[in-house]
Amino acid sequence: MPRFKIFFSLSGFFIFFLLEFGVVRNAFSQDTIPEIAPPGEYIASDTIQYKVKETDVLIINEIIILGNKVTKPRIILRELPFSKNDSVGKNSISSLLKSAKENILNTSLFNFVTLDTIPAGPERINLLITVAERWYTWPAPVFEVQERNFSDWWQTKNFQRANYGFYLNRENFRGRKEDLSFYFQFGYTEKYGISYKVPYLTRTQGNGVGLSFTYSRNHEVWYKTVDNKLVYFKDPDLNVREELNGKLYYTYRKGIHQLHTVESKFVQASIHDTLNDLTIDYFRGYETDIRYFSLAYSYKRDYRDSRIYPLKGYLLELEVNKLGLGILNREKIDVTNTFLTLKKYEKLSNRFYISSALRIKYSQNWNQPYFVQRGLGWGDYVRGYEKYVIDGHTYGMAKLGLRYEIVKPRIQKIPYMPFKKFNTFHYALYAGIYGDAGYVEDRKYSMLNPLANSLLYGYGAGVDFVTYYDIVFRFEYSFNKMLDHGFFVSFSAGI
Repeated sequence: MPRFKIFFSLSGFFIFFLLEFGVVRNAFSQDTIPEIAPPGEYIASDTIQYKVKETDVLIINEIIILGNKVTKPRIILRELPFSKNDSVGKNSISSLLKSAKENILNTSLFNFVTLDTIPAGPERINLLITVAERWYTWPAPVFEVQERNFSDWWQTKNFQRANYGFYLNRENFRGRKEDLSFYFQFGYTEKYGISYKVPYLTRTQGNGVGLSFTYSRNHEVWYKTVDNKLVYFKDPDLNVREELNGKLYYTYRKGIHQLHTVESKFVQASIHDTLNDLTIDYFRGYETDIRYFSLAYSYKRDYRDSRIYPLKGYLLELEVNKLGLGILNREKIDVTNTFLTLKKYEKLSNRFYISSALRIKYSQNWNQPYFVQRGLGWGDYVRGYEKYVIDGHTYGMAKLGLRYEIVKPRIQKIPYMPFKKFNTFHYALYAGIYGDAGYVEDRKYSMLNPLANSLLYGYGAGVDFVTYYDIVFRFEYSFNKMLDHGFFVSFSAGI
């Protein structure tokens, strides 16, 4: 079940107001790239001067990297659209440097990246890459509210649905962009887990693997949806549901912008007998447990300038997953889901940006166990319907948004902050309007949930605050087709 994690929320806004009323030291923009002298002008080195011609081809003499105390150089070089000794046309060098900066930032390993060109003789340049590494080790307490989204929890403010514990996460493990995590959680959901991801298994840096294991159990569980709201059952003395997951996956990254993933997963879940008096299709019939293997393939083509808060570029993603492979005798599930995602981002003028998205899920088998069926309201939702769950086996959703850049990306030093990983802070502020539409097909539960099998649409306006460590605060006021309206808070880009 998707969860909202309360992380940096108060400190982010406190620092933001300090910066807005303080002194801004610099402008921070992904469009700011050192320029080579234009054709017809002179480039000077320590000993020579030479004239750049219209037909000049520049040779990359050396690539120098500074600031990478943890990260291996090859992890950074992997993101460059060129290599040492490559010949680059003068008219394309600026766009290549801009693309290289965006690629390095999208690794989520660095807070800041700058690229400078240094003349190295006639028709030769050296490239200087300077990075500011993030903090990679997070031994931290966990406090989170377990709901589909923050706005859903805000309706009740029920702290009994809170999780607490701690996790130890080592990002960029061994300096190779690997992630190692241990998870210990108590409260609403008792959960233990371990995960390890190796994105670059070989020297060619194209193949990767990952694995994870989690075990969880709950005293409370949702078991059906009525009037597009979840219905819960709780027994404080019993573990109503237990679940074990094991996952192994392989990735192949072709070039910089394309990623193939194959994932195999094992799921074992059980519920207490008491739930059989309340529902007959949580798993299948009156069974109290389920076990199955699944296999999934996904292809991603990502040309966005930022994966956290994109303003330009596009994303294409296709995923097919099969639940139930017939390997186990007791596998009584046979569900195939296909997902298609298209997103497009464009800059209209100096401060205006437009974005659009299409998301489709198709599943031919409509008679699915409630345990695995997911429509809108579980990560994917039409804005204005954050409080609702629209069950269904198939759905489509479209989004359109217009953003205005109120505060362009800026950099600020935080006074008296001794830690270098945190004392340089970048942020930006955007305002926007949006409109979403969606449709969910549900042949099984629609008699109890009137929003299924009908057109859904919502619209509204909001403000987005974007800052370092991939943090986005989104504040929106939305309306839906029932004229419900309200203020909603989210922690990711709307499109």
